[in-house]
Amino acid sequence: MDSSAKDPVKIQTMFSTIAHRYDLLNRVLSLGIDRSWRRFAVNQLPRGEHARYLDVATGTCDVALEIIRQSPPDSKVIGVDFSEGMLKLGKEKVLSAGLHNRIELRLADVTALPFEDNVFDASIIAFGIRNVQDTKKGISEMGRVVKNGGKVVILEFTSAQSRFFQPVFHFYIGKVLPFVGEIVSGKKGAYQYLPDSMLNFPPPEKFSRLMEEAGLKDVKYYKLTFGAAVVYVGTVP
Repeated sequence: MDSSAKDPVKIQTMFSTIAHRYDLLNRVLSLGIDRSWRRFAVNQLPRGEHARYLDVATGTCDVALEIIRQSPPDSKVIGVDFSEGMLKLGKEKVLSAGLHNRIELRLADVTALPFEDNVFDASIIAFGIRNVQDTKKGISEMGRVVKNGGKVVILEFTSAQSRFFQPVFHFYIGKVLPFVGEIVSGKKGAYQYLPDSMLNFPPPEKFSRLMEEAGLKDVKYYKLTFGAAVVYVGTVP
């Protein structure tokens, strides 16, 4: 997908429009598998005393909450998102969970993170990097704010699946997802952009090279559920 198609204002508007049904849509459209994908991704984060994590494109805070579930009681998370609608719902979930003292939320763009260098033990983004207009800049920023030796973890869909699973995946993403998304969200066309962004995302080998070009080293990736999603892990030098 051409980066010009990923207009930040249009994407902000889209996510704010579907925010109220976002969690339900994720469960329905992934058949509930997205939860296990997030658990696996969060499990790749380093553990340590007083650890600080950055959750980029935090949305409704599923990843931030999972980090707290898997981490020691003295760890903290800062979640950032450029959609006020998504952050509003995220704040409600954090308050409902009684975790407002461990999860802080801010309005911010991944390509211009409002943090000093080397302040987090790791950064993570789930299903958000494909929406970033300047992907390499976003990855670079996620690495910049992480300490040397820390990790950058990215969970994303991919266009490259096994040849047996690919036709099923493409049909589901291209035909079923927009149809069901429109019914559940109640917003006509709200889920038309997402199939294109999923199906045009680069294959793991190519995206791993992009992470290295953005300044990370020792990049590894793990294919999940027949390659429908991939977790990438890079180390900050």
